[in-house]
Amino acid sequence: MRMAAMVLAVLSLLGVPQGQEADPEITWGTVTVQILEESPETAARTLLDWAETGQTAPEAEVLSLLEERPETAVSSAAAFAAVLDTADSLRAAGESPELEEETYREAVRSLSPFFTRLLETETAPWKGGPSDWPTDLATFDGIWYDSTMRELLIFRDGTCRVVIPWLGYYGETALSARLRDRSGVGYCPSLEVDIHESGSFSGPLAYYVSGIDESRFWSNTQAQQFEKLWPVE
Repeated sequence: MRMAAMVLAVLSLLGVPQGQEADPEITWGTVTVQILEESPETAARTLLDWAETGQTAPEAEVLSLLEERPETAVSSAAAFAAVLDTADSLRAAGESPELEEETYREAVRSLSPFFTRLLETETAPWKGGPSDWPTDLATFDGIWYDSTMRELLIFRDGTCRVVIPWLGYYGETALSARLRDRSGVGYCPSLEVDIHESGSFSGPLAYYVSGIDESRFWSNTQAQQFEKLWPVE
């Protein structure tokens, strides 16, 4: 009886209602599992709550956890991208107003194994193709990878998450993207990502797209191609 009274006294001091357990601290493991198992909105809210604590994840341990899970690397990456897109929408709507941008980006970057695992994927080398210039940026929505250059691009709704570690990009930010028509001077379109967040596409990451189909897009000018990893039709 004395022990029970002591427990109730502690719970009262902590402000925890009797009959309920205190919520466990949100950890990077909680966030990682929710990204894989919960809805994008549920996981995004947990991600934002965790990021507000200023914590970051041990990337090697995140990678180890992901490798032990049954999900494929590409499905995990797609789930993470969906959660980040939802988190961006929630923040734009006023959620987590005290969360500083740099703190958020550092938290997300520490979870980058969700994306960087895909850098071990092997894609076919460039083989060129006929010129069939795309005209709609939405055609690129999905996950694309070139293993020769180790460049991963995730397009959605006019934005692109760039995962190119050798340039210092890990997909934490949805950057503005555009497909710039250059047909007036006889050139193929330029697929551009505003990696400097200039707002004017100053010094963009650019790919000169000769053609695109269900499985790849290619540049005859740059001798480069990207394979589509997700969604696979």
